[in-house]
Amino acid sequence: MKAILKSYSLTSLIRIGIGALFTAALVACGGGGGSAGTTPGVGGPTNGTVTLSLVDSTGAASTTVTSSTPLIARATVKDKTGTPVANALVTFTVSGSVATLSPTAGTALTDATGVAKVSIQSAGTGNGAGEVTATVNIGTTAVSSKTAFAVGQSASSVPVAINFIKAVPSDKSIVIKGSGGNGRTEVALLTFSVVDSSNSGVANQTVTFTTQSSETVTLISSSAVTGQDGQVTVALNSGTKPTTVRVIASVTIPGTPAPTVISAISDTVTVSTGQPTQAAFSISREKAYVEGWNYDNIQSKITVLLADESGGAVADGTQVVFTTDAGAIVGDGGAKCVTVKGECSVQWRSQQPRGTKGLATIVATATNNGANLSTQAYLYYSGSFANVYKVTYANGVVSSRDSSGGTIAMSGFSANCNPQTVLIEVADLNDNPLPEGTTLTAANTSNAAATFSPSTVTNTGMRLGATFRGTVHAMTVTPSGCDVAGTKTIAGGFDISVKTPLGNETFTHVDLGSFKSQ
Repeated sequence: MKAILKSYSLTSLIRIGIGALFTAALVACGGGGGSAGTTPGVGGPTNGTVTLSLVDSTGAASTTVTSSTPLIARATVKDKTGTPVANALVTFTVSGSVATLSPTAGTALTDATGVAKVSIQSAGTGNGAGEVTATVNIGTTAVSSKTAFAVGQSASSVPVAINFIKAVPSDKSIVIKGSGGNGRTEVALLTFSVVDSSNSGVANQTVTFTTQSSETVTLISSSAVTGQDGQVTVALNSGTKPTTVRVIASVTIPGTPAPTVISAISDTVTVSTGQPTQAAFSISREKAYVEGWNYDNIQSKITVLLADESGGAVADGTQVVFTTDAGAIVGDGGAKCVTVKGECSVQWRSQQPRGTKGLATIVATATNNGANLSTQAYLYYSGSFANVYKVTYANGVVSSRDSSGGTIAMSGFSANCNPQTVLIEVADLNDNPLPEGTTLTAANTSNAAATFSPSTVTNTGMRLGATFRGTVHAMTVTPSGCDVAGTKTIAGGFDISVKTPLGNETFTHVDLGSFKSQ
């Protein structure tokens, strides 16, 4: 070994050492063909940086925007060597809706120092917070930076006006105290906004409230303090009487020589529709006589009307429950209905049971602060076949029947050919009226003509408790070919046709006897 070392010169040893160091360096770098680097976000060195800062108009650092003091967003762009990049296009964006940029495009070019600037201004929509982001392309790489800011009230903000914002409920209608319930409220919420000269909300302002009303109403509070958005809400409670009311909101601004008061008035709130009263509880029937004795599912609409003690229709959603001792009630989810504008309806239908003598009693019930209110109506199960009687009718009531329900005899035309009018009563097997819409006509006429008034059965009122309950009609009969001086004798007559809406027809004969003819 010593012989070998002696054969190398000092210069050769130096060259060998340098070569070994160079080889080690190549191995440490991954070989002689190493990578040039990667873009930010994928683990390699960046092509450059953008730094974002916020300052006020004096250049002092700040993160608060107000209606009178915008912020300046400064983006500083440098390449990977730390050298400022001039004429680079920087795009600024802001989150949320509390602030805007100027210019509105949100773009700016960097100057010779690598700085691009935009202004951040309050959008006038209230206070809040947001973020501003600056993005720039350095070479082929997009780099960005962001920072947060707040939009607040300017220290110099002074209230100049109050705006009425909204009312809840939106229809501005509440019910009388004690009348609340499902779908009804006795409280209105009114919102106002105190604003400065730029229409931005002014916080921490004491607002006082008063009412304009002819009846007593109650404010939950006579004053309140505005929030960060400049808004304040007051609750209005109804009283015991219907009325209209408006709320006045006021702010007192200290000043010399005297303070200034600004105010605003709300929209009109209506207080109406109290609990139903017995005196204003009505019931009516679409038909009082229905052809239901011989048929099922013949219907009649039953309608109720409800009002409060002031005559106002009760609030929508008031429930009315029905019962009947004959037939059935078909309503909303049962034997009930719910009012709209103080009115609601159900259907009564014919079916078993058919009641005593074909009479159905329908009772409607509602409540007023726990007390039951009720009203009732009557309805007939009318038969489909008629009995016709000649009657005597006085003072609105049939006083006697002058025939047995069979043939009706008329006389006197042998001495006088003038038309004769008699009263007839038409009734069913239970002595009830025939169905509404039943018609009366003359049929199978012989030397006679007849008319009826009225010729149709209508609901003319039921005489409950009277001996007879049919409908009364005037029948006018005129003989044909009658001549008291004539030499011939002829006979006259016709049938009374009583036909129901369902087509059932009954005939009752009228005999005019004999009379003279030419």
